[in-house]
Amino acid sequence: MTVAELIRLMKSGGAGCAKPIPIDGLPDMEFACSFEDTVVENSTISREFAEWPGDLVEFWRITSRARLFEDQRYGQWGLSILDPATAVAATQRFRERRFHDFLAGDLVLGRFIGDSDLLIVRCDPSSSDFGHVLVATPIDPRAQWSRIAKTFAGFLDNYIQACSEKYWAGS
Repeated sequence: MTVAELIRLMKSGGAGCAKPIPIDGLPDMEFACSFEDTVVENSTISREFAEWPGDLVEFWRITSRARLFEDQRYGQWGLSILDPATAVAATQRFRERRFHDFLAGDLVLGRFIGDSDLLIVRCDPSSSDFGHVLVATPIDPRAQWSRIAKTFAGFLDNYIQACSEKYWAGS
């Protein structure tokens, strides 16, 4: 699926993934996907990196940021996808704090709500892993990060199919 099709699917209920989850003795967890439909200008997208993965550019041309499968009741689940300017600022902070794990071309694209894991997209066009998606954990070295998809669109598709579960956990 294209990024546009995946966004449409999430806007329409995420293929049924936004169903409430019962928790014994507590109100059900309820999930929603929200999108800021502000169009991001191409000049903003290309300001920091000479070349971005095409599916990421497609995402930002449709929506500037998103909150995917966010737990509406407790606020402890979901994924926040950052707009380009915030992603660049988060990447700079990450580079300063985790310089030993940072590689040129890393882009901090999102944060998992309720924990400290970061969604990273490889944006170095000269690298064999250009466009790959990783999850950076707060205390693990880079060698232990999960490589979760070869493309951002592939990640979104897998994330929807897994109903926002961290399908890479344990890999």
